[in-house]
Amino acid sequence: MKTNIIIVDDHTLVANTIADLIESLQGYTVTHQLRNGKELFEKLAITSNLPDLVLLDIHMPIMDGYQTMEQLQRDFPELKVLALSMNDDEESITKMMRLGACGFISKIISEDELITALDQVVKRGYYYTDQVARLLANNFSQKNSKPAIQFTGREAELLSYIATELTYKEIAEKMFCSPKTIDGYREDLFNKLNVKSRVGLVVYAMKNGYGGE
Repeated sequence: MKTNIIIVDDHTLVANTIADLIESLQGYTVTHQLRNGKELFEKLAITSNLPDLVLLDIHMPIMDGYQTMEQLQRDFPELKVLALSMNDDEESITKMMRLGACGFISKIISEDELITALDQVVKRGYYYTDQVARLLANNFSQKNSKPAIQFTGREAELLSYIATELTYKEIAEKMFCSPKTIDGYREDLFNKLNVKSRVGLVVYAMKNGYGGE
């Protein structure tokens, strides 16, 4: 079964190029190309099957990537989103990561990097480059200069698994609890660390010595 992808980007030429590249890959297909967040939500409202992944441009007219990401987190929190932009400025990347994007890729991307990004998001649920890791790590250092955050034993245990390739379901099995319980621990960590995606948890875990297996 192929992984279904929706591309949301108002730059038609760029979107077409990325779509053609994805269609040439085994196991992936682009089901729709849309121009902004408004069109995305209109499409999601009438479809019975959600896409497996959304490639979301940051800078778009009518409804940009930030607004779209915020609403996706409210209405479709299970949707995996890769932020997409021509400019890899720190503010844009950090903001999209904190809003819940699973990762960031540049529109100027090689085929190998695109394959890696898609594969990792589908398998792990996140993708980040060294650049994104540095940005988020610096952001944590600035925002968490107050007294150390206190975690429960189970939260700390979840952090120790978070940077591995295990899915949340597999982590639940390792921790001998239900996926629903893991969801609760994850939400508590999101709130304590002020992040909304696994990428943020991964970077925090690696920066603070919660290395996995």
